[in-house]
Amino acid sequence: MYHSQYFQYIQIHQRLNALAHCNYSAASGGVSIHVHPHWLEIWNSGALPEGATEQSLLKGQISILQNPDTAHVLYLRGLREKAGRGSVLMVQKCLGNGLPSPFWKLDPKLGVTVTFSTPEVMKLLKHLTGEMSRGDLQDAIGLRDAEHFRKTYIHPVLESKALEMAIPEKPTSSKQQYRISAVGKL
Repeated sequence: MYHSQYFQYIQIHQRLNALAHCNYSAASGGVSIHVHPHWLEIWNSGALPEGATEQSLLKGQISILQNPDTAHVLYLRGLREKAGRGSVLMVQKCLGNGLPSPFWKLDPKLGVTVTFSTPEVMKLLKHLTGEMSRGDLQDAIGLRDAEHFRKTYIHPVLESKALEMAIPEKPTSSKQQYRISAVGKL
């Protein structure tokens, strides 16, 4: 499956899952999807079930739904999995399509965000140690074309906020270095 087709599949599946977990009692409640060329973010105003963590989602666990009636209808229609298996199925689908596992970010006040990335984003983050120049990163990944590297790797990872510049006030400086941001460390 092509990455764009996969992102479309995930977008539909996760939106339905997010509907079952959304906190509709909050005035700011809702679900949003942000589609970017190299990653997809799905935000939900709900919280993780009690005792759940970003790491435990990878293993699967029984979840307590905020909207059990909505979840049941989606399950009966074949649009949702059984409770507690959604995150494991997402990881399996990603890996089965040659994509990195999704990662979750929890903010107790804002809700939960799950991010799906293309292999380029994850590959750059995997090779980044400390602060590195564009040339050092490009060499570490084994690419020769600087323009391709900037467009396919550096720009998407900067846009995803997983990467940051060491000298943000001088983005074109010859001394520019890159490092993993707080978002990228999650």
